Amino acid sequence: MPNFLFAQDPAPGATSDTVRPSVDRPVRVYLDCERCFESYVRRNLTFVDYVRDRKQADVHVLGTRRPSGGGGASYRLEFIGRKAFEDQRYELTYDARSTQTREELRQGLADRLRLGLVPFANRTPESDHLAVTYDPPDEDDAASSPDTDPWNQWVFDMGVSGSADVQEREYAYEIEGNLNAERVTEAWKVDFRLDGEQEVDVFEQEDTTDIRSVSEDYDFDAEVVKTLGPNSGAGLSGTVFSRTFTNIQLATRLRAAVEYNLFPYAISDQKRLVFRYRIGPEYRTYREVTIFDKRRETLLQQSAAVNLRLNQTWGFAFAGVEWANYFHDLSKNSVEFRSFLDVQLVEGLSLRLSLDAERVQDQLSLPEGDLSDEEVLLRRQERATSFEFSGSIGLSYTFGSIYNNVVNTRL
Repeated sequence: MPNFLFAQDPAPGATSDTVRPSVDRPVRVYLDCERCFESYVRRNLTFVDYVRDRKQADVHVLGTRRPSGGGGASYRLEFIGRKAFEDQRYELTYDARSTQTREELRQGLADRLRLGLVPFANRTPESDHLAVTYDPPDEDDAASSPDTDPWNQWVFDMGVSGSADVQEREYAYEIEGNLNAERVTEAWKVDFRLDGEQEVDVFEQEDTTDIRSVSEDYDFDAEVVKTLGPNSGAGLSGTVFSRTFTNIQLATRLRAAVEYNLFPYAISDQKRLVFRYRIGPEYRTYREVTIFDKRRETLLQQSAAVNLRLNQTWGFAFAGVEWANYFHDLSKNSVEFRSFLDVQLVEGLSLRLSLDAERVQDQLSLPEGDLSDEEVLLRRQERATSFEFSGSIGLSYTFGSIYNNVVNTRL
């Protein structure tokens, strides 16, 4: 386990030799951390003051999160000094296991945040109230390493869930399950996943037959990815799937892919600009004859995508575009654009914007004939369209006290 530093009251008459304070008050901290249990942190790390706006902070804590092997997560915590602390900038990481409880996870993150904030607090009067403790690692933890792992870094996960909603004259239920096996190393990533979902809606009618609508979605996916360098990778994936929504009785898909990241993958949680190309065959059998008079067919498809993702002190931004087409008829293609922006314009004023648009010309699986009313209203079957568009915009303005220390969860 790591060294821990914590705040405590000084002993009577105690003195300390400290760095000359940079400010004569506690450090003001802005927490900009993804899934970092902010209320828990504010309640347990009390030797700093928390502010509601990044421009009011002495320290901007930028926390990012990315998935790691076995269903865990790796947190990167950047401690960025501002104002009197412009000369200080630190970075810590915290690796969370999938088997950790919620309490263990938030304790571990709080300990890392405490370690990162101490160098700043050391330049304030609060340094007189700091002490250091050391908790030696357990022998079992010290001896544990990938070289001694009996599972050879394979992690398995399985689950099943269900839900129901019952009223006097209608009811609905949903059942889903999954089975996953994954092995992740710096050189290779191997992933096998089996997923299934069934959703049923029933509406009772007095004089006619009850309406019963069923949606099913089953997938088996396998993927192998090879690291080619700090900025690139290549992989092979295969999928067997069945979906009522897209009229697929059974389909098999094989894809080869290569991608290049303009930035090293080591900082992909903060910024990445990825160029990706995929190509491969697909064999389909349909539940109903399609509008192209097909009951089954073999296809060859390619796609190219560019995605930009930035998670910085000014906010978060994402933009991506993907183009895909089938080789047997180049007019059967699609172009999709997705974007999201969450940025602070000035102190207290934030803008959130999203825009998604797609040109659709590749709906090969549409069944011929008209859809029933329940299929349309319950969205059980894909409908013909040449485009899809969605967007949102929002502004928020916050003013008043700069402090955000108190946690009160009553009612």
